[in-house]
Amino acid sequence: MNPKITYLLTTLMLLVGCDAHTPASLSFNDVRNELKANNRVLDGHTKTDDIITLPFSEAYLARRHHLYGSVAVDVLTQAQQQELEFLQIQERYPERFLPWPVQVNMLENLGTNNEKLAAWSHLVQTRLQKAIDSKIYLSRYERDRLLQYITTTTPQVGSIVSLETYLDTYKPRTALGLYQLPNGKEWYQSKLNYYYGLTKAPSKTLNAIQQALASQGKKSSIDIDDSNGRHFTLHYLQAHCELINGLNWIDSYINLPETARHCAFSIKPDTKHLILALMEIDLGIHYQGWSHKQASVTLQARIKLVDEQTAALIESVLLYPGSVFSLANIAGFNSL
Repeated sequence: MNPKITYLLTTLMLLVGCDAHTPASLSFNDVRNELKANNRVLDGHTKTDDIITLPFSEAYLARRHHLYGSVAVDVLTQAQQQELEFLQIQERYPERFLPWPVQVNMLENLGTNNEKLAAWSHLVQTRLQKAIDSKIYLSRYERDRLLQYITTTTPQVGSIVSLETYLDTYKPRTALGLYQLPNGKEWYQSKLNYYYGLTKAPSKTLNAIQQALASQGKKSSIDIDDSNGRHFTLHYLQAHCELINGLNWIDSYINLPETARHCAFSIKPDTKHLILALMEIDLGIHYQGWSHKQASVTLQARIKLVDEQTAALIESVLLYPGSVFSLANIAGFNSL
């Protein structure tokens, strides 16, 4: 059967299934489990013969939206309500036009099933082309990372060769941060509001951070993990705090701000310095339009790091915008 027809039929079955079997009101844990099921391709939890929902397909988006609206809000804690509201706000922004989350090697997760690969290739190309009509583009970093996935992990079937050709000729946006996307500054502000818990103007926060860094004098030396793509905030909280469950796929279903608020771990001064420096480059990249080089120079002026460590930390800022601000509370910077 034609992969496009198969994909459309699968989408229809999934949408019908959503309405037929999902209760009108679900508990937090029920919704968390259902979101995990919807995200199982992103999480790499599929089998070869599974009928799957492709991430950011119409079926995926409809199911996710339905689940967000099915939570029994009256039994949620305040932190759970805040996270749910944040996730609902995220639906307004350009994410849906960028179907391949750069944090994930989707081709590895899909395996060698040519039909699934063909459906995925078609979805990515179609969505990215529609995004261009709305002036939404991948960054050069995102485009190059997707091409790296293709060249290192995928059998060269026709649909993937077509996707590689498309990305080879794709013209990305010039800057790295969210600010260059339509409504990008508002999108970034919504992330700061959630992770930081404050609604101050980013420019004022950046100024306060830079004053705090200047008052601390010489740059610190710190031993950090330089693993590629490391979610710095999540990794830190996993290592030192009791994790609190959340709904957000990008944060591995952990509520980062609430985990940090209840964490009793005492942060060392050098680590506090690093967190401040990461908050600075997060704002610099996503709100002020800093280049990778500008972020690298600034970070290395604050912290004694080798190039590989610097690149890994900047990658975390690129992949998980605003999340480092969850550590502001535990580090005592929540009043900046």
